[in-house]
Amino acid sequence: MVYLLNTNIENDKRTFISLRNIFGVGKHQSARITKYIGISLKTRVQYLTTEIRSQIIVYIENNIQIGDNLKQALTQIKERQILLKSYKGQRLTFKLPRRGQRTHTNGKTVKRVK
Repeated sequence: MVYLLNTNIENDKRTFISLRNIFGVGKHQSARITKYIGISLKTRVQYLTTEIRSQIIVYIENNIQIGDNLKQALTQIKERQILLKSYKGQRLTFKLPRRGQRTHTNGKTVKRVK
């Protein structure tokens, strides 16, 4: 296991897939990282040198918001929507779906979990 940016990454997985374990890095971000550094999508984590690992860390820290910073930003966005009393903010306070989903049958389960 490799420890990158407060996340354990398995050695036997491909770099493209294993970078997705970092909170805030998805499929497109991991593809962009591997392309920028010049790594093949099929390269396994165990074959990366320390230089390449450090390049990955520097790129992610400089260009992508990840981890606790991202979680904090998301909660601030939710709090701001509630404060502004926007549509999404009102739906958040009532624990209802915010993106136009059906509430007649599906929204009841979310409300009940409360």
